[in-house]
Amino acid sequence: MFVPNFILTFSPQSLYPFSFFKEWLSVLLSRFSARTYRKIAHTLPAVELDTTLRELYSLDNPHGQNIIQVYAIPSATTQMTSSIPLSTRFAYQSPRALKMDSNVLARTNLQAGPQSYGFVSGNMPLVLFDVDAAGDEAAQVEHMLSPIKTHQADALKVFDQLAPAQRPELRFVSSPTEIITSPDDKIAIWNPMDCLVHLPHLFDPEKHYGLLSKTGLAVSGIPTPESDVIDCNLQPDQVNDESLLKDEVERMMKPIIERPIPFVIKLPQSLGSQGVFVVQTDAEKQEAIGLLTVEVKRMIQQINESNKHMRPASLVLQETIPGTAVALSLFVTKKGRSVFTGCTEQIFDNHGHWDGGCIDYKQQDNLRKQYADIAQEMATYMHRKGYYGPLGADVMTDLKGKQLVIDLNVRVPTSYPLGFLKKHFSIQRGFHDAALLYPLALKGTRDDFQRRFEKEIQEGQIVICGWCNGSGGPGGRYKYSISSVAVGGETPAHLRQMIERINVDRVRK
Repeated sequence: MFVPNFILTFSPQSLYPFSFFKEWLSVLLSRFSARTYRKIAHTLPAVELDTTLRELYSLDNPHGQNIIQVYAIPSATTQMTSSIPLSTRFAYQSPRALKMDSNVLARTNLQAGPQSYGFVSGNMPLVLFDVDAAGDEAAQVEHMLSPIKTHQADALKVFDQLAPAQRPELRFVSSPTEIITSPDDKIAIWNPMDCLVHLPHLFDPEKHYGLLSKTGLAVSGIPTPESDVIDCNLQPDQVNDESLLKDEVERMMKPIIERPIPFVIKLPQSLGSQGVFVVQTDAEKQEAIGLLTVEVKRMIQQINESNKHMRPASLVLQETIPGTAVALSLFVTKKGRSVFTGCTEQIFDNHGHWDGGCIDYKQQDNLRKQYADIAQEMATYMHRKGYYGPLGADVMTDLKGKQLVIDLNVRVPTSYPLGFLKKHFSIQRGFHDAALLYPLALKGTRDDFQRRFEKEIQEGQIVICGWCNGSGGPGGRYKYSISSVAVGGETPAHLRQMIERINVDRVRK
C-alpha cells in the first residue's frame, strides 16, 4: 500500500480538520476488507465443531428460518457505550458483580462474551457491537488508518480458527439502529434489551424475559427447590414516594431477616450468580442483608408502566440442597424435542463469582441418559411457551434422588461451546477433560498469550473462543485482555495444571 509521506508526519488530531483528506483516506482504506486481514492473520489449527446452532435450528424445522444472532450481555448499572443505553423496560440486577468501568465492561459484554456464545453459531449472521466510544474524533481518524478496528480484528482471529463452512458471517455495528433485517429475518438474542425491541425477534422478548426470571422458574411447575416468592406491591406512581418505598423495602426484607440459616436468596433477573446469595452462616446473612437492602430499593424503583406486568421486582427464598449442581446444555427443537449437547460442572472463584465450566467427555453418554427425563420436561415447558433454541439449566439432586432445576438460562449458556468440541479435544487429541474459562481477564495482549502458549495452541490443546484487547492507564500503557478460553487435558489433574498456568496472568480486579 502506498502512503504519502505527509501522512506519516502529522498526528491524527492535525489531520482531522481536513474533511476532504478524511474522505480520500476513507475511500482508499475501504479497499482493504476483512479478507485482507485474514491473509496476514496468525495461522491457527482448524477447529471443526461436532455440530452448530445453524444445524440444530434446522431440526424438526423443514422450512428453516432466516435467523440473525444479535448477542450482547446487558448491564444492570453501567452504560457500556453511548449507543446502548441501560434498559428500563427490561430491568436487571447485579449487586454482587465485580466493579469495572464502561471500557472493560464493553469488551466483556459486547465482544469477548458474545464471541464465545457465537463460537458455535455455524454459517449464519452474527452481529457484534463495536466498543469504541462515540464522539472521540482523534480516535475516529486513527481507526481510519487501519482497514478494521482493533476489536474487530480480535473477533476475526477468533472465528478464523473455525472450518470455513462453520464460520458465522460477522456483522459489526456501532448502534442497534445499524442492524439491517429483511422481511423474513428474525433475530435471536442472548437477553432482552430495550435497544433491540424494534427488531423482529424469533421469540417475543417479554415472554423471553419471563422465562429467564428466577421468579418465573419458581412458579413454573418445573421441579425446583421449595421456594417462597416475595413480590413488590407498589405501583409505578408510588415507587419514588420515600415513605412508601421505605416501608416496602422493610416488608420485603423482613422474611430474610427472620429466616433461619441456611437458605438461598435470588433476585429475579441477574446474570452469572451476581444476584444469588447462598446463606450458610450468620456472617453471610448479614452481608446479604446489607447488599440487598440497597438493591431491593433500586429494584423497586425500576418498576414502571412498561414493565409492571412482568414482575420485575421480587425476591425468591429457597431451601438449600446439599451437593453441587451440574449445568445441562440443551437445544429445544421447534417441535419441543430436547437435544442434549453437554453436561458440565461449574467453576466458581473464592468469592462465588462464576469462572467457567468443565466437562468430562467420557461421561457424556451416561449423563445424557441420567438427565434425559428432566431435560425433556424442560423442553416440553419451553415448547408450550413458544420457545425453541439453545437452553441451559443448573440441576441438583436432593437426598431422595429427585432432580431439581435451580436455574434456567433460556439462551446460549456460557459452557455451551464445550459440548461442541468433543471431537476436537477428546476424539482427535485425547484430551478427555476440558474447561471453558470465562470471563477471563488477563495481563497483556493476545500476542503475549499466544507466545506463552504457542505449543498448546498449535497442538489444539487451547482454543480461543473469545478475545478483546484493551488498554488503560496513562497513555494506554497498561495492556490487558478480556477473553474466553477453552483448554483440554488428558486427565482432570492435567487439566487443573493447565488452568493454573493460564491463571498466572489472570487479573481479578
